[in-house]
This record gives sequence, C-alpha cells and structure tokens, in this order.
Amino acid sequence: MFFPADHPAAVDSLLEQYHPLAESLGSLIQWPGNKLNLLPGANVCHSLASGQLARVESGLIHVNWGERTAFILQKGDLIVHFNTNNDQTLSYMIEEPASVTRINSDSLNDQLALDKTAQQHWHNLLLMQSAILGNAYGAGVKQGVRPAAGFQRYSVGETIIKEGERADHVFTLLKGKAVASVKAVPLGTINEGEIFGALAAITGEIRNATVLAHSSCTVMAVPKEQFLDLIKSQPETCLQMIQTMAYQITELNNLVSSRVESTL
Repeated sequence: MFFPADHPAAVDSLLEQYHPLAESLGSLIQWPGNKLNLLPGANVCHSLASGQLARVESGLIHVNWGERTAFILQKGDLIVHFNTNNDQTLSYMIEEPASVTRINSDSLNDQLALDKTAQQHWHNLLLMQSAILGNAYGAGVKQGVRPAAGFQRYSVGETIIKEGERADHVFTLLKGKAVASVKAVPLGTINEGEIFGALAAITGEIRNATVLAHSSCTVMAVPKEQFLDLIKSQPETCLQMIQTMAYQITELNNLVSSRVESTL
C-alpha cells in the first residue's frame, strides 16, 4: 500500500512496519481461495460478492474516490467488498494486469485458530492497516469546525441587527422572514435559509443596515471569528453566502428601478 498524494510522516512510518508484517503473515499461512487474473480497466469489486475478502497477489490496484486515486494497493494488501447495491463509492481499478485471491473466510479462520502466532500477526495487520488509513484520512480531511452557534428568537418588529453597531456575529435565518433597511428605507426581505450580516463581520466595519423581524423568527448567530474559520474549512458556506448576497442585490436593484420609474 502507498499513497500518491502528500501524507504525514506518520503514515510512512506505519507503512514501514506494515509491509514486513504482511510478508511474514504470508509465510505463516496459505491463503485459501481461488485466484483471479484481471485485465486493465477491470474493477475488482465487480468480481467480489458482498462481504468478500480478497488479497492482492500481483500488480497494482488503484483505489479511487470518484476520479481521484486515494491510495494504491500492492502485493499482500487486503480488499473487503461490502456493497450490495452496485453503488460503492470507492472503485478498485486495474491499470495493468493484476491478480487477487478471493479468500475463503471459513478456511482462513480455521488456519488462524490453529496457529496463535499467525492469529496475532493477522490482528496486528488489520489494526496497522486501520491506523494507516485513519492517519491518511485525518491529514486529508477538511478542518472540522463546529461553531458555537447561539439560537435566538424574535417577535414581529423586533430588531435583529441595528445600524451603527459592531458586527460581532453572522446570522442565518432558520425560520420566518425579516426585512433589511437603511435609515428606515426598506432594502428587501431575508428569507429562511439565508445568511445575513456577514459583510460587516468580514470587513470589520460597523453595521450599515438594520434588520427587523417581519414575522416570528428563529435565527442562528455564529461569532465572526468562527464564521471565518467555517468559510476556510467549508467553502460551500461561502457559496451559500454569495448566492444570498446576489439575490439581495438583485432584489435591491429591482426596488431602485421601480422607484425610479415611479418618479418619471
């Protein structure tokens, strides 16, 4: 097993222990099962039943997440296929001739039960493989951010944001409808699911608009520092904010246009 992308040194250290362990286990037991010879373009999982355990005997197998190669398996590595609905997220693709053994689990368990050393090697191999994948995943996953959100409720007419105040939080309207205004001039509505109050929080300026509850509202307030961390770790939050702002700008343009037309 090896990883084509950047990964922490801890993974390399574990792999240095893993590969000799896999080889030593192969010298202690006979892998029971039938051997499959696979050609380039084949997906190994298409040749395995659900819950089937297999061992790579030769060649390289690219384990892909979508179109990206997550890691590559080589001789001695194990594959477990759990899918029953032909919708497995990972694909095990052959890019050069390779072979795998479809392991008979009952026969393998019988061998391990008779040899304590082999049994210990088997357990260590599984734990080592889990540690390798866990470290590689932890290094590649987005920063996990769970903001300390506060949930606030407002009655009709209550102020959620006030012009001139410091922007310490970013808000998401979970339920209800709100209205934004500047100097008592309505700018537009804020609907459920929309993020508001982000611009001043990001720029560090004071609030330039007031937001009033147009109905009973439930709002989630996230401290601005945590909101910025959230944007860095979860770009989809930024996309949602841009979509909301684009909608609000369009609504404002329509409002301005209608007022200009009414004065002509």
